Amino acid sequence: MINHFTRTILTILVLSVILVACNSSDGTPENPTPEYTDLPTETPLPTETLSPTATSNPPMVLFIASPDGESVQFDELQSTLSELSAAKGYQFQVHSRLTPEELTPEVKIAVVLPPDPGLASLAASAPQTQFVGINIQGLEPTDNLSAIGPEGASPDQLGFLAGYIAAVITSDWRVGVISTSDSGAGVGSRNGFLNGAIFFCGLCNPAYPPYYSYPTFVEMNSAATPAEWQLAADMLKNNFVETVFVPPSANGEELLTYLAGLEINIIASSRPPETIRQNWVATLSSDASAALEQIWPDLTAGNGGFRLPLALKIGEVNNDLLSPGRQRLAEQIRLDLQNGFIDTGIDLLSGDNQ
Repeated sequence: MINHFTRTILTILVLSVILVACNSSDGTPENPTPEYTDLPTETPLPTETLSPTATSNPPMVLFIASPDGESVQFDELQSTLSELSAAKGYQFQVHSRLTPEELTPEVKIAVVLPPDPGLASLAASAPQTQFVGINIQGLEPTDNLSAIGPEGASPDQLGFLAGYIAAVITSDWRVGVISTSDSGAGVGSRNGFLNGAIFFCGLCNPAYPPYYSYPTFVEMNSAATPAEWQLAADMLKNNFVETVFVPPSANGEELLTYLAGLEINIIASSRPPETIRQNWVATLSSDASAALEQIWPDLTAGNGGFRLPLALKIGEVNNDLLSPGRQRLAEQIRLDLQNGFIDTGIDLLSGDNQ
């Protein structure tokens, strides 16, 4: 028989075996610490690396024009350049002068009005920029320098077109021009006007009195005072002139307002003052915008070296004085002058008749 002591020992051994088997049959704890090796390790979010071109400024277009320049040409070019630049996503800025320091790598195109800031040397120093000089006489194109109207405006063509329009709209051809006598441009405008009127009306003899010779002209020295210009206007009024051309050499708001006060209709090369629009026939000006638009795709592609003439433009038309039908006649004359089908008969250097 198993005595009490042996039974106790056997009981303790059995309980010990059972406890060891329950706690760890394979040596692994009952509640192991969780492991995270199955979860993906955290990685930093990718950061965008900008290329050098993404952080640089967009290409830029500069328009260089003196604040004292001709307002019609300035306004039209500024509007044209602003629209062309916006369409390409370029910045657009207007400066009164151009220096080498302003020609940063972002400047893709620079359009310059007179006076010449030294475009030839600026173009040589900044080959990344396409330069366009407008109405800068004697400018010679290079690979990155283009010239629009380097021969200057054509006062004879301007006067011819004005004379034709004046004769078309005025009864009995009672037309005249106020010009300057001491410049080739003034003389060319005057003789061009006379030839343009005669081109339309021939002998231009009035059918009804008073009988004066038309077309007529009055001219002053370019240094004439406002009072002297008004005297010239009075002379035209005394000769019963109904339509007058005022070329750029004689232009001035005070004179234009005085002519309108005399009930004379006006053709000029400036924008009409609001107070005299009822007497304003049309504005005749040089049109550089058309030539600029023509070469714009090449300029933005980095190609230059163009040479184009300045065309004429008829704007600010008063339809009560220059009807649409007569506008079509004037427009045909403008195109014929531009394309060389009509010779004004004027020597370009002296302004005299050939």
